[in-house]
Amino acid sequence: MTYSVVIDTLRVAAGATGVSLIAGIWLGHALKNKKAAGAVLSVLLILPPTIVASYFLFHRFAVGAAIAAGILSGLPFVARAARLEFQRLDRQTLNAARISGASEWRVFWRIALPLAGRPLAAAAAIVFARLGTECALTLWIAQP
Repeated sequence: MTYSVVIDTLRVAAGATGVSLIAGIWLGHALKNKKAAGAVLSVLLILPPTIVASYFLFHRFAVGAAIAAGILSGLPFVARAARLEFQRLDRQTLNAARISGASEWRVFWRIALPLAGRPLAAAAAIVFARLGTECALTLWIAQP
């Protein structure tokens, strides 16, 4: 395996994980009170990594396309973890901050996000590891 494969793998995994983390937190927070959201996010989890990876076997590898495919593959993990964690938060703590005059934006950034930090970091680590192995394996198989 050459160094270019390792560098491309790290670029794809880091880029897709970063975008998945930001979009997943937003999506999980937006869907925290929706009943059907859990089913939709679970359906997205069954997308096999081989479908995403096979694109690169039959087409020319492009880092941007690989990041887009990685976001599609990793977003459900982060969004599901964020949704479950935001549902689990203590409503009394959040309401106490609101009563004290904090805006919704401040409640989210100062209370909800720090309390959900560890599970979201774990979801990001899982996404990074999954995307790294998928991309490295695909690039290794596709090498001439």
